[in-house]
Amino acid sequence: MILSFLDKDFKGLQSNASLVIDVSSYSLIRRGVDLDELSCTCEPFTENIQPTFIVVKNDIGNYIYSCLAGIPELTAENKTKITGSDLKTMFKSDVVLNFANLSQSTVNTLFYYVFNQWATQVNQNYFICQLSFDDDVGTIPLSDLTVGDEQGVYDVWEDIFAPFLKFYNLFMTSEMDIVNKMIVFRVGKSMTKNMNIKLWEFGIYDYGKWVADVNETQGAVLDKTANRITMTDYKWILTSQNAITTNAENRDIFPVKRRVILKETDNTGDVVSLLAEASKEALQTLCESLFNENIELSGINADFNTKFSIYVRRGDKTPYKELPCGELHYDASGLVKVQAGYRFTGLQFIE
Repeated sequence: MILSFLDKDFKGLQSNASLVIDVSSYSLIRRGVDLDELSCTCEPFTENIQPTFIVVKNDIGNYIYSCLAGIPELTAENKTKITGSDLKTMFKSDVVLNFANLSQSTVNTLFYYVFNQWATQVNQNYFICQLSFDDDVGTIPLSDLTVGDEQGVYDVWEDIFAPFLKFYNLFMTSEMDIVNKMIVFRVGKSMTKNMNIKLWEFGIYDYGKWVADVNETQGAVLDKTANRITMTDYKWILTSQNAITTNAENRDIFPVKRRVILKETDNTGDVVSLLAEASKEALQTLCESLFNENIELSGINADFNTKFSIYVRRGDKTPYKELPCGELHYDASGLVKVQAGYRFTGLQFIE
């Protein structure tokens, strides 16, 4: 395997344009709704500058992966330790967004608007970037998870892309078009290709679940003038089938772990609008708990389009639950392990 360093203009560095990777050290974890991780060691890096991009190719020069370059670190063994950051980390920046004049009928429209604002305010034409949707995505209407109609400052990845990808069963990948010197961010549809997984065939018998710290949220507003708290007349509830509902009769996760999103105001006239804002934030908070599982599977071929139908016990007629593909783990030989479901911080593991 070969690793190449590129500068901000997509040009290879002169002295270390291509380095041979120590294949035993190569590790790549790709994530569709979170950030990828790349690490490896290679020949000494001798350039006296900080590269911008990393491109990994196989031994015959075919593209495998690209990312942002970390700082090359020379080890005591005279090898260079390399870490890379997902190109999607470019979206971890603040932008000013005004949704008042945006037609919010679809997720597609929302994503294009946010992406274009990021391109103008943050990227500022330093790189050519493109946002595209896979053919199987189609047009996705907005439902419960929406944005407000006011101007504000948002973290593009944390506040918009990540929660909306999770809620609407989407994923995002990134790649570099070296020929056209362009970065492409691609949105795909998760859980479109079914794969039945019988846990006992993978030697998984003692099955524990990742259980979120939060399985119910609600919005509230404190009117400091009247010294009164007003709460929404509904709660957002997460079910064991990774559905979010407002119907308490569908609750099947116990005990209840509840979080209240509270807004404060000195103006009684702002209570209604702030209550709607608190409710949306409460829903976004609950979205962070979707599909949290701890099921690692080896020896299968999957991608981010895969839907894992999980069967826990022999004789089960229906799956225990259906999970998206959260992670793809690679070494130098290719795909070695997949993660069914997502992993996030703020979780506790129970048997």
